[in-house]
Amino acid sequence: METLNVLLERRSIRKYRAVPVPDEILEEIVRAGLYAPSGLNLQPWYFAVARTAESMQLVRASMAVVALRFSPVLQQRFREHPEVIEETQNFLVTLGGAPACILVFAHKKDQGARDNVLESTAAAIQNMQLAAWNRGVGACWIAAPKYVDCSGLFEAAFGAGHGEFIAAVTLGYPAEDPKPHK
Repeated sequence: METLNVLLERRSIRKYRAVPVPDEILEEIVRAGLYAPSGLNLQPWYFAVARTAESMQLVRASMAVVALRFSPVLQQRFREHPEVIEETQNFLVTLGGAPACILVFAHKKDQGARDNVLESTAAAIQNMQLAAWNRGVGACWIAAPKYVDCSGLFEAAFGAGHGEFIAAVTLGYPAEDPKPHK
């Protein structure tokens, strides 16, 4: 696929088919994250890939806590759109049936470079999403756990000693075809 097409056509996917993503493709996606630009060449990321039934169940259990804490945010933001609230809550709890999830951590503690660390980690996440789309794999970047102070759930389960949880990226073959819009 051409780069511009990937950039323009990629969409957040929130419903996945029950088909595992091959390890080779997961490795390619993670490798794309490792090659993201990083300020001062810090490469401040640590990625944990959940892909077994057990690890995905642990991610979903943590996300159920996130969904409860995130509910007031959704209620306020989308009070005129209850269908969005319901859809988002359901996605947070089920992860849309995603067979895999990359948990992204920032492992650099240098507060002087804090913005740099977050920006670099975000670039890595985008690289992984674009690499996934290029291979026909859908993804959705989830920042809700950090927003509602649930990072510790993911740090304890997947990143103990590896830094601060930043976001989760669900991965799988799309069971939906969202239409592009500007």
